[in-house]
Amino acid sequence: MTSPKRVYLWVFLALILFLVITLNFNIRAIQEENTKRSEQKSIYDEIRILCMIPYNYKNPNSAKYVKRTWGKHCNVLLFVSGDVDGELEPYVPVANSTDTWTLVHKGLIHAFQMFGDKADWFLRAEDYNFVVLENLRYMIDHKKYLPSQPIYFGYELENIYTHEPFIFFKSGYVLSHEALKRYTDLSKDLQNEHCVHMEGFTEDVELQRCLSYMNVTTVDCRDELGHETFSPIPMDYHFIEGYSFIPWLKNLSFKKVEEETVPLSSRAISFRVQYPPEMYDYYYFVYKMRIFGQFLPNSVEFQPQ
Repeated sequence: MTSPKRVYLWVFLALILFLVITLNFNIRAIQEENTKRSEQKSIYDEIRILCMIPYNYKNPNSAKYVKRTWGKHCNVLLFVSGDVDGELEPYVPVANSTDTWTLVHKGLIHAFQMFGDKADWFLRAEDYNFVVLENLRYMIDHKKYLPSQPIYFGYELENIYTHEPFIFFKSGYVLSHEALKRYTDLSKDLQNEHCVHMEGFTEDVELQRCLSYMNVTTVDCRDELGHETFSPIPMDYHFIEGYSFIPWLKNLSFKKVEEETVPLSSRAISFRVQYPPEMYDYYYFVYKMRIFGQFLPNSVEFQPQ
C-alpha cells in the first residue's frame, strides 16, 4: 500500500510539472505576441498611410466616430470640411462648402503638399467607411506595390462608354505617392483640359479621367482567392440582400462574378457602415475581442440563404 508521503510527493511533482508547462506556454505566447507587435510596428513605419476624410460640416458626428476608432491606426489623419471643428480640426479649402468633389479635389492637393514627406500612400475614405489599416498595409506589402508606381486601387466599376475600370469612391480608394504627385502637378496647370475640377461632377469618373490621362492605372487589390477587399455594399445588407440592394452594381462591376453578393475577403480592408455609431462595435470586434482556441478555417460554410 502506498504511503501518504509518497502520494504527496507524486502530487507535488505533478503540480510542479503542470506549473512548468503552463509557464512555458505563457512565455511562448508572450514571445509570439511580442514578435507580432514588432512586425506590425515595422510595417506601420514602412508603409505610411495618410487617411483623408471629407465630411459635411453640418453633420460632423460620423467623422468623429472615425477619429475615435479606426482613424487612430493611420500614420496621418486628415479631415476636410467646409467649416472649422474643435475636435476634428479639418482643413477648410472653401468656407461653407458641402460639395464632396470640391472637398476631395482640394483636400488631395493639400494632403500631398503638406504631408507628401510623411506618407507613401493616400487613402480617401467616406465618413461612413470602417477601414482596417493593418489589412491595407498587408495587401500592399503582399502584392509588392510601391509608392513610386503610378497606381491606385479600390472596388472597380466599369465605365459604360470606355469600358475601362474606375474606382467606386463610396468604398474608399488608395492613391500611391507617385499617382497623387502627378494629380497635384497637373492640377496646378491652369491650361490643362483633363483635370478641370467642376463642382457637382461625379468624383470617381472625373478622377479616373484625370488619372488615366497621366498614365495612372488601377491595380488589383483582391486577395489570392479573387475576393474583394473593398466592400461596395453596406454590411447591413451584404449577406442578406447582396447585389439586389444596389441593382446596378453587379452589371457595372468590372470583375464579374456568379455569386449573389460580392465575394468578400477574410482580409477585408474597407466596409460601408449603414449606421455610423456601429463603428464602435466594429472596432471592438476587429481590435479588442479575442477568440479562445484555434480557429479552423472553413469549418462552417457561411453563405447567405
